[in-house]
Amino acid sequence: MKRFIFLPAAAVLCMFLLMGCAPKSGGNASSETEKAMDASPQACGTEASIMIYDMTRGEWVVRNEKRAERDFLPASTYKIPHTLIALQSGVVEKDEVFKWDGKDRGYEPWNRDLTLEEAFRWSAIWVYQEIARRIGAERMQNYVDLIGYGNTDIGGNPDSFWLDGNLRISSRQQIEFLLHLYMNELPFSTDNMEFVKKIMARDSGPGWLMRAKSGWAQRISPQHGWMVGWIEKEDGTVFFATNVRIDKREDAALRMAYTKVVLQELSVISEPQ
Repeated sequence: MKRFIFLPAAAVLCMFLLMGCAPKSGGNASSETEKAMDASPQACGTEASIMIYDMTRGEWVVRNEKRAERDFLPASTYKIPHTLIALQSGVVEKDEVFKWDGKDRGYEPWNRDLTLEEAFRWSAIWVYQEIARRIGAERMQNYVDLIGYGNTDIGGNPDSFWLDGNLRISSRQQIEFLLHLYMNELPFSTDNMEFVKKIMARDSGPGWLMRAKSGWAQRISPQHGWMVGWIEKEDGTVFFATNVRIDKREDAALRMAYTKVVLQELSVISEPQ
């Protein structure tokens, strides 16, 4: 893997969006093992941050460190631990089909019966609210405490606290949780962890595979979005946590777009042909 090259977050995002923003000059490393860029948080009309951890080198890369160190609602990225808790507590089966109640929720992929894998992929809120009710607040809290997820505060509505309650998590905490999942070091069965990793498969290219989960906190203002996960390659694994402010619906696409363009700049994934 090539050594990381640093560009300010605003420059990379502006170049990608082709919105006429001028690229900025690169920075230098703050230390041998942890590297950060204090780029302007404003990038072509939105704010974005990304934190990257190269597991092989033990190196961190941060774009827009101030935002990356803040904690935010996890939104649907919480479906990663949520699914693990559901399987481990036995309230859900891997092959279970959740029956649609016929209510139109304004999003076609949600308006039908869904398997657990489909509910995860399409971030079906109604399915995971049902799962949360099956788990129950006390058991949910016990597992959140056990894995030390974010600030561990699940106060609020017991079937939507990850969307509008007190739970908060930072980019670094997202990566630390994912690292433990990747290494099968969480207090869940290996079978359950491998299943969740399987359904996290999101994208791929020559020599790499992305496992990831997106999230979009739409019930608060300002809204924000996540893209968290890791890239598997022969020469190592690289973890990432992207957080983007969302002011309009089109901004949601920046979660993946910004993640990919930075990973391409750092030679973690190949650029599209």
